[in-house]
Amino acid sequence: MRKVINCISAFALISTLAACGGSNEPVNDVAAESGMNTAMADAGPFADTEMQMSEAMRKAVGVNLSDTWVRKMIEHHRGAVEMSNAVLPLTQDPNVRQMAQMTVDKQTKEIAELEKMVTSGNPDPASAQLYQSGEMQMHQAMMAAKGATVDETWMRKMIEHHRGAVAMSDVVLAQNPPSAVRAMAQKTKSDQTKEIAHLEAMVSGENPMAAKAAPVPAPSTADTASAKTDATPKAAATPTPKETTKAAPKVAPKAATTAQPKQPAASPTCLPEHRYGGRWPIC
Repeated sequence: MRKVINCISAFALISTLAACGGSNEPVNDVAAESGMNTAMADAGPFADTEMQMSEAMRKAVGVNLSDTWVRKMIEHHRGAVEMSNAVLPLTQDPNVRQMAQMTVDKQTKEIAELEKMVTSGNPDPASAQLYQSGEMQMHQAMMAAKGATVDETWMRKMIEHHRGAVAMSDVVLAQNPPSAVRAMAQKTKSDQTKEIAHLEAMVSGENPMAAKAAPVPAPSTADTASAKTDATPKAAATPTPKETTKAAPKVAPKAATTAQPKQPAASPTCLPEHRYGGRWPIC
């Protein structure tokens, strides 16, 4: 971004001097244009989107400070969607792809929500003044952010992009906006802050996407042993009453059968003819 500004400033200064007759040297338009092209090339495949987003945000002015925030955030989110769509066909990293797709999905949904909050009426240019500093800082930081790869460049630019949203949300929250705008600004600040930390971790080589999708841990050995111990008494106690119930009827009949033949024993005083004559009562 500094290169772009320097080139534009130099070009404007040389043009002014030439118009006023302050210099007899020819204006080198080709050199100035070449410098601008070099600066844009350094920004990678996202330069055009960044410039378009910055211009759209500058023109987004509402009827009051709250409405201006809503309109600027719509253009801000559109920039994030465009940049994420640009990196998707270029990245080979599944984590970057997942993060970029999540950005597209979330920001698209929030654009639709913000569009419902737009207020009709004549725009008030003064309502945009409080956002100018934050917008410029975000734009300069995004243009200067680049990495060793397209993936890293996208991540670093999105970090600065999200920081801009946080700064703009702080501005509107400090002005006591309507409840709907306040709720949306707080949500935006919270979500963008989390994503900044997420992207910073990815730049550092961490893989927060995998940690987020980690499976539920399996039960510990102690838990498994405890479960088995609780189940053991139930299995052991089951056969005990069955064995007792089966053994009881077997013992009782044997004792009764053995005792019955001994009851009619004959008295030693009875004569054989009496016993076989049917005179049992006489003996």
